[in-house]
Amino acid sequence: MGERKRIGLAVVGSLAVCAAMATAATPAAAGTAAASCYASSGNLYCDNAPAAIYAAPRYSRPNGNPERVVDRLLTTHSYFKCYVTGQQHGGGNNVWYHTYGDQTGAWGYVAAANVYTSVDPYPGVSRC
Repeated sequence: MGERKRIGLAVVGSLAVCAAMATAATPAAAGTAAASCYASSGNLYCDNAPAAIYAAPRYSRPNGNPERVVDRLLTTHSYFKCYVTGQQHGGGNNVWYHTYGDQTGAWGYVAAANVYTSVDPYPGVSRC
């Protein structure tokens, strides 16, 4: 019974350590994403999700048809020239960042929901 009790305590202790590590990692990860963004000369350099780049700052046109995708962001840290306001998106705002794609180099707009900024528009980034 003593051996079983020690094993049980070891398992409980290990689970507590894992839970503490997971809790500690979550804010650090969020802070790292925001901390990796910076503005320089009106441009934004920031971590991002791989995402579609649209011809205009919207997912769909006024007639309901989808907006044309001109390229894609494949990297997870990108350059954004400036920002505009456009269609509301899942990020809870209507800010879109102007950038070029990783496949063909075409310029277009990425919803701020895909850019890991702490606030949109990001301070120091020029309006297009």
